[in-house]
Amino acid sequence: MADLTPGEAVRSTFLVRSKERKTTRNGDGYLDLELQDSTGSIGAKLWGCDDFDLSFEVDDVVQVAGEVREYQGTRQLTVRKIAKCGPDEVDLLDYFPRTKRDPEEMYSVLTARLARMPEGPIRSLLLSVVEDPALAPKLKLAPAAMSYHHAYLGGLLEHICSLLELGDRVADHYPSLSRDLVLAGLVLHDIGKIEELSFSRGFRYSTRGQLVGHISIGLEIVHEKMRAIPDFPERLRDQIEHIILAHHGRLEFGSPKEPMFPEALVVHYLDDLDSKLKSMYEQYQADKDHPGDWTSRNRPLGRELLKMAGEEPAKGSPKE
Repeated sequence: MADLTPGEAVRSTFLVRSKERKTTRNGDGYLDLELQDSTGSIGAKLWGCDDFDLSFEVDDVVQVAGEVREYQGTRQLTVRKIAKCGPDEVDLLDYFPRTKRDPEEMYSVLTARLARMPEGPIRSLLLSVVEDPALAPKLKLAPAAMSYHHAYLGGLLEHICSLLELGDRVADHYPSLSRDLVLAGLVLHDIGKIEELSFSRGFRYSTRGQLVGHISIGLEIVHEKMRAIPDFPERLRDQIEHIILAHHGRLEFGSPKEPMFPEALVVHYLDDLDSKLKSMYEQYQADKDHPGDWTSRNRPLGRELLKMAGEEPAKGSPKE
């Protein structure tokens, strides 16, 4: 999407993100659309829409022919032809934004780092979660959020890998921390998002995710795995549960508890740091052609951002 220029002819397939009939002040009807592929989204207008077959709906894939226009400084697509694609013609996942990293490579990095942990209940717990054949495919695919940060396929796994690297560095700096407890919290704090978020036909909250939320769902997943480990220590169970419950940091930010020991505080702040920095870098990328010294408003952070030199640094691998 970023490479489309005004005047350029477009013939491609897109996922329909939104569809709404509207009328101009002159009474002319048109269809207002948002179309998406794996590189981003673009607004689109279909004029004289009564002359077209509009049987497609949101989350359908459509074949589109049109031309890129610029209106009030924003690119949009003027649609000339549009038709719904059949379900056997497309793979919906091809139309969602996705991580630039290889999910299988990230998953290998994650499991290898966990396998290097000392033998014990934390190592057993973490491997039982990430290697569960029912959970692993979702972990490789899930976004970390709807829009705030890492909001693309593989985003959750990318977020976890980044946090593991940060966790090792912080544990090196503060040797009094329990490294394994910090890493456990970083791996498990958002694990409930694999069930909270639906990403099969667009990104949205699942019914269970809307009703229960990722913190409660994550606790259920972790409880089930803990029960399967003989003599899992009760104190350690309570500590890991607390980290999951407290990782948003404040009651008003959705945490049922606030961090009450150092490892819980570290997990909260590393999660907050990685999320907010990612949101900033994504804003810079989205506004790379935006004129002036400031980006447009970053909605999650609630402010404009001063443009800085450089791009988002590449992530390394968790410590050997």
